Amino acid sequence: MQADRSGGLHYARAMEVFCLAYLTITVVAAGFSILLEAWLQPPPTADKVHSASYVLSERFYPLLNLIVWTAFSAFYFRRRAVAMRPALALGGLWLAFAVVVDYVAFVAIEHPYSLNAHDFYVEQFPWIYLIYAAIVASPLLYAALRSRPMS
Repeated sequence: MQADRSGGLHYARAMEVFCLAYLTITVVAAGFSILLEAWLQPPPTADKVHSASYVLSERFYPLLNLIVWTAFSAFYFRRRAVAMRPALALGGLWLAFAVVVDYVAFVAIEHPYSLNAHDFYVEQFPWIYLIYAAIVASPLLYAALRSRPMS
């Protein structure tokens, strides 16, 4: 599956890789939060997203997202020339997907880890927006790293 001749995106592949990356970062972030919960052993709370371990773990989520999304950017661009324009387009596309999936998965559908819109978009400030910045920046970071001349 190659990008089209104009250097554009292969949308089906972008969506497939998005799904894999999104599932991976969800598992990684949840696992990290659970590890912190076991290590810190905070007092029990019914509100998991405001527990001490979650509040601490969310500070690491932008970095974890940058690492995971950059790795999946490499997977998306494997065996392809990569330039900044398609990398930016991929980051923008993934951001749009992430905003929609986050809203549906963490706001619209009720479950123990769901939040209302205010808690998700305001109370998680600045972390949620840094995560979104990491998603956009990851393909650009990969493109920049790949284009660096080897010493």
